[in-house]
Amino acid sequence: MASLKANPLKRKHPTLTLETKLKLLSEVDNMGKTQTKKEIAEKYGIPVNTLSTILKNREKLEKIASTSSVNLGKKRMRPCKVEDVDEGLLTWFKQARALEAPINGPILMKKTGELGKELGISFVPCSGWLGRFKRRHGIVFKAVSGEAASVDMSTVDTWRGSALQQLLQNYSADDIFYADETGVFYKCLPDKTLDFKGNVCTGGKKAKGRLTVLVAANMSRSEKLPLLIIGKSAKPGCFNNTKKLPVEYAANKKAWMTSDIFISWLQKLDRKFLLQGCSVAMIIDNCPAHPSVDNLKAIKLVFLPPNTTSILQPCDQGIINSFKRNYRKAVVQRYLVHIDSGCPATFNISVLEALYLMKKAWDDISTSAIANCFRHAGFYSQEESSETESKTSQEDRDLVSLFDRLKGVVPVDGTLGAFLYIDEDVPTAEETSIQQIAADLREDKSDSEEDEEETASTTVAEARSVLMTCAAH
Repeated sequence: MASLKANPLKRKHPTLTLETKLKLLSEVDNMGKTQTKKEIAEKYGIPVNTLSTILKNREKLEKIASTSSVNLGKKRMRPCKVEDVDEGLLTWFKQARALEAPINGPILMKKTGELGKELGISFVPCSGWLGRFKRRHGIVFKAVSGEAASVDMSTVDTWRGSALQQLLQNYSADDIFYADETGVFYKCLPDKTLDFKGNVCTGGKKAKGRLTVLVAANMSRSEKLPLLIIGKSAKPGCFNNTKKLPVEYAANKKAWMTSDIFISWLQKLDRKFLLQGCSVAMIIDNCPAHPSVDNLKAIKLVFLPPNTTSILQPCDQGIINSFKRNYRKAVVQRYLVHIDSGCPATFNISVLEALYLMKKAWDDISTSAIANCFRHAGFYSQEESSETESKTSQEDRDLVSLFDRLKGVVPVDGTLGAFLYIDEDVPTAEETSIQQIAADLREDKSDSEEDEEETASTTVAEARSVLMTCAAH
């Protein structure tokens, strides 16, 4: 009798794409009490041990997905042999694409060679490596018509008359958002403005005394998104024993907006709007930290024409100024309380305290101020009126009064205006050279960096008391 042999053919399990793995992770996070991981694994046709591996690699998968140009349809992520060159070239590519610079194969090959040389790596790129790089990151070259040049008012008028009107037809005012960044010298005091005056923070200088703040709101003024604030240290000492921050917080060694931080913020926001069943337009300026982001489900990115931000961006029409006025008013209030206590020399603002003050400054911006800024930027349909309200607010008068009171007790360096807008032209992102990209790659990227100027003494309760003190004055 012939012996029976086991079937040599093994059952082949499906190979999941990155997008499917992310969906699977979401299902595990939200599974009900009666559902099991085994049932989820069966749903996707994979063994339980494969599901366990995916859960184990969650952080790696989410990091890969945070790359704007990664192809979520890829089933395998082949590691690079020269990871630093790959990472650096992708950084340069994101920046060049954001600036609408023409990019092709020979240009990428040249930049790859420059990066290898700067990093001291004996690496000669070939067309095969370039092809794998493009596939790895889902890169497709696109033609760029024309050259970057200064934009005159005719460009602004054309955008307002066509692109903007089309936007207003396709989206309600509730679903048209703007977003923009600003730099804030959060430690600056009226009698210390000379320490900051004229500082443009090139190369990330003054990062320890500066925060980058992203503000975003919609055209109907019904929704102000939570602030995203970027600092130098991921875990400053003042964050110790703090379970939840009052705003969203990110960090890098220069306290600047980066493409990775922007993409992460946008993808999180996209998931929020998707769950709400919303479809929104997000208007942003064209800078290296704002790459085009693929695979968004609920958000359509709308880039302003180059060099038109000062005219077309609602933030630049007063919203950011209102935010800074509110913040600096709170700083002056707290400084006066400290002076009254008899120890002005010890006054200091920690990052945690600044986050609480900035949240309140953002919350206190009136809806009418937001509406006026949108109208100043030309955000109204051709049938609507462009008239805006113009009045001196009680808040401004209160700030002038506080400043005058402060001048009576400490030697103030300059005018109120100089104090309010000391950081008006501070950059919030960097156009990075190949040399700088290589230098950044060589540096230690430890996330546990501590800001030596921050202390662990500020607790959440103390930070909240700052707001209560300011409210009392």
